[in-house]
Amino acid sequence: MGWIKIIELTQPKLKNPVLIQGLPGLGLVGKLAVDYLIEELKPKKFAELYSDYLFLPDGKSGILVDFEGIGSLPHYEFYAYSNPYGEHDLILLAGDTQPVTWAQYTIAEKVIEFARKYGVKTIITLGGTLTHAVRKQVFAVATDEKILKWLSTFGVKPSRGGAVTGACGIMIGLAKLYGMEGFSLMGSIGEIYPDPEAAKAVLEVLIKIFNIPVSLARLDEIIKDMKMRASIARKLREYARLIERRRTEEKKELPGFYV
Repeated sequence: MGWIKIIELTQPKLKNPVLIQGLPGLGLVGKLAVDYLIEELKPKKFAELYSDYLFLPDGKSGILVDFEGIGSLPHYEFYAYSNPYGEHDLILLAGDTQPVTWAQYTIAEKVIEFARKYGVKTIITLGGTLTHAVRKQVFAVATDEKILKWLSTFGVKPSRGGAVTGACGIMIGLAKLYGMEGFSLMGSIGEIYPDPEAAKAVLEVLIKIFNIPVSLARLDEIIKDMKMRASIARKLREYARLIERRRTEEKKELPGFYV
């Protein structure tokens, strides 16, 4: 059994809370979405989870160092948001890394048990998915069919077949074993990495479902900036290929010997 420690900073009073998890994954969709909610809503951090199962993003043990030179262990952060416009308050779960493969179940179970202390009955995970769908489409996997039918009223399509790997999927599977409801919202990712467009599509659904008072204007600016950078990078790559092709053709035209 590995080392896991949850530090409670405060104990908020929450109304019918749901837990929304956004960790690094395909296109960083889940992380972008939850981090954006945290930045915009300014919820209060009330707990942190530390574990020797949480490695650095490169798979090594150590600490993360910020731009001020402050180091901290990889960890999860729990934020509480009291939503004055919806029926459910939110617990936002954020982090810079996922647990190692062999500890995904252990960490997910600790998170679920901790969330239940605050009355959480529904677990929601956010992530990205690779599909042939039109951009901005959101897909879902849920603990039962009625949730999928309900999500379809928000324009969400069921993800048919395949698998949902990592914390995004395991949290939903364990939620079902604990008698809780759960679903995963996955944005269809494209060529941009990270993919803020897919994160925006997922956020648009979340905002409608829970009536979250947040504007996506700043995210639109991020998308615009990343598209511009991606366009410049694409043109530079095309230019580099053109130069390389010309050099290859020039070498072919040179004589095999000189007099």
